[in-house]
Amino acid sequence: MSSPERYRVLALSAAKHDYVALAFKDHPRFQVVGASDEPSAAGWVHECNERLAADLGVPYEPGVDAAIARHRPHVAVVSSEAARHARLSVRAAQAGLHVVQDKPMAPTVADCDAIVEAVERAGVRFLLWNRNTQPAIEEARRVVHAGEIGEPRAIHVDFFFCKDAGVLLDSDEPEEVPDSWLSEGELTVEGIYPLAYMRHILGLDAVRAFGRASAHFFRRHAERGVEDIATVSLEMEGGVIGSLCSGRIGRPSHPNIGELRVHVVGSTGALVIAEPRPEVAVHTRGLAPDDYRNRRTDEETDRRQVDLLVNALDTGGDTLLTARQGRHIVATVAAALQSARTGRPCEVTRLS
Repeated sequence: MSSPERYRVLALSAAKHDYVALAFKDHPRFQVVGASDEPSAAGWVHECNERLAADLGVPYEPGVDAAIARHRPHVAVVSSEAARHARLSVRAAQAGLHVVQDKPMAPTVADCDAIVEAVERAGVRFLLWNRNTQPAIEEARRVVHAGEIGEPRAIHVDFFFCKDAGVLLDSDEPEEVPDSWLSEGELTVEGIYPLAYMRHILGLDAVRAFGRASAHFFRRHAERGVEDIATVSLEMEGGVIGSLCSGRIGRPSHPNIGELRVHVVGSTGALVIAEPRPEVAVHTRGLAPDDYRNRRTDEETDRRQVDLLVNALDTGGDTLLTARQGRHIVATVAAALQSARTGRPCEVTRLS
């Protein structure tokens, strides 16, 4: 079957982020035709959806099945709360739609298995949104696969977001936690990024994980028993050693979005990758306290991800981060968190 001149896109929820659906706006090969969600979604979710629809210039109508029937989309963009990711993605795949989904893929490995099964049974493409199109990450992959540092031996990722998450752990200040904060640990939510870097750069999966996780900065994390910081050691395919430190460290801790750095050690050399670069540091009067001093000069990463998706849809090839690869990332996070609870290394469950 020939590819359509433009793929029709339906946004299914903007509870998590609106930027995933907005990446398709004004793209020459995509047409966003509508936004929808389950009628039972929370009120604040419907408000997010209405704002997204207005930004996209499309109608918003609760009722997923009706919206699919009305708009006849080719692609569904799912950015609901993580607890609904599997339900919405499976629903879209069963309707024959390609699926672009926000992270994390799902709260459990079983949920991810359901997505993989639905996608593969329907023969549609699945893309888990990621940051692998950052220029520094793409160049690191090229250097490694060109053999410029020999055989990879080890990889380490620091992935610290300097974004606040409410009141600090040692503060007596009262806090009203918004409904939109979903009591998710930071490794659960953000672990996709460092783990996706590892897989994209090396082309290897994790086999076994040892983790440590705790709440060091924010009260809301501590009170709910979820981590704001985690460290993970990994045994990877081919005997490669992996490690990562990831979490949310608070706005005052860094002049940029955070410390995002990758180290790769090979048999004949090494790489050090500063993920946010290229960037320009701005020092001037009048900056607000929450303005970033260091600003990226390449903001086309989302567009490149959509461009690569076009090729996958046209050719039937793999996306940048497939359902099986996303599932393995969730399984790796689950093994690391299980290890943090038990104090013992845990196997990463494989998909047959």
